[in-house]
Amino acid sequence: MNEAATWRRCSSCKSPIAFGAQHWVCNVSTCNRARTGLVFCTVSCWDSHLAVVRHRESWALERKAPSQAEWLREQAGLRRASPRRRPSARRAASCPPPPRARPIRSSRTCSSW
Repeated sequence: MNEAATWRRCSSCKSPIAFGAQHWVCNVSTCNRARTGLVFCTVSCWDSHLAVVRHRESWALERKAPSQAEWLREQAGLRRASPRRRPSARRAASCPPPPRARPIRSSRTCSSW
């Protein structure tokens, strides 16, 4: 399959999943988080991940991959939202400085041991 026509790769067998193609995801929330984002090309690939994660109760949900245009729009939106900004000088000036660490002094001296 052409790399340009590939949306993602199967999390189990690494075969390409095309834009607009049918795929499966796990119903368990930890498998569906943005950082994890497990997708599977077949139900048997989904089934193979169960041996590793050991969900108590789970099933495969059928989904359709986005079109290439939808995917590009989504990625552009994520890039706009994700740049880390440095605090403005005005905001930084209004924040109090962090507390200074004070040395701890013992009341005992070497002679009292």
